[in-house]
Amino acid sequence: MKRFVCACGSPMFFENSYCLACDRPVGFDPGSLELLSLEISGGGRYRAVGGSPEQAFAHCRNRVEHDVCNWLVPAEAEQDYCVSCRLNAVIPALESGKNRLLWARLEAAKRRMIFDLLRLGLPLQQPDSAMLSFRFLEDQRHNPNVSESFVVTGHMGGSITINVAEADDSVRHAVREDMQERYRTLLGHFRHESAHFYFHPMVAGDDEALQEFRGLFGDEREDYDTAMERFYAIKDTRITWQGRYVSAYASSHPWEDWAETWAHYLHIRDTLETAVAWGVVPTPDTARDSDQWLDTWMDLSVILNELNRSMGTDDPYPFVLSQLVADKLSFVHRRVVPTPADAVASATH
Repeated sequence: MKRFVCACGSPMFFENSYCLACDRPVGFDPGSLELLSLEISGGGRYRAVGGSPEQAFAHCRNRVEHDVCNWLVPAEAEQDYCVSCRLNAVIPALESGKNRLLWARLEAAKRRMIFDLLRLGLPLQQPDSAMLSFRFLEDQRHNPNVSESFVVTGHMGGSITINVAEADDSVRHAVREDMQERYRTLLGHFRHESAHFYFHPMVAGDDEALQEFRGLFGDEREDYDTAMERFYAIKDTRITWQGRYVSAYASSHPWEDWAETWAHYLHIRDTLETAVAWGVVPTPDTARDSDQWLDTWMDLSVILNELNRSMGTDDPYPFVLSQLVADKLSFVHRRVVPTPADAVASATH
């Protein structure tokens, strides 16, 4: 994450709606990817302090009505929801105070993931017009008054479904223990599921990339349901995944290996950017054919884990990256970072 500074000179953070030092309202502009210090310009509009008087903003409707968003909308825009919130297809019923809290957590994680995608220049709509969208659903295991008996977090046709209960820390921790997982977070869910949205344009739609993918991840044409049944049937012998996959779940099917690797790539890129912004590490080389960023990450992850151990808390990155996993991460990196020719073509259109 980038480092943001208020007009008063104090640091601001991505989730802030107000500067913690001077109490000035702030908002995130997805167009510039900046967290802006704001001043009122009249009629419910704001402008950035020191910015152009002609560029006015309004708060996202979900901030005005529910205080769950800190993103901005251009004042002249037809939409009153921000880039992130207008991707919502279904939100939880808000009669429950707890649901409001859980929804706020879901939105915060989603916005950070959307920032990842915008920062990397990735489209939220595919060439076939499929638009990334989100459904936050409850099921009867946690709310007997809803119609869905069982909601599975997943992706289909551009639509990402997240079970609202995943935003409950106690529920998520219980699932993590039951699934024998090393890591389970809301942000991880969003990043993982976004990978499925990008698989076809980045991999399946490119014959050369698809052949390289199959050499690294396996053949994605393997029957998915059969593979998942096998994975859950051998739940107690999953130690065989280590060395070949970034996580146990990645061993279930090549699609899930891609998604887990993609999620880790986004974890790494975001955390490295944060470390650079705060002067913890020097700026790594993220050129398309460079792996130096990965070496920097391996060093940084050791430091992060040791810091947490000093505080008596769990490792934030409890994973060991083998050479094969590093090769998979490099594959994702090359799919994300355009070739020089692609970059030139994009700049001329």
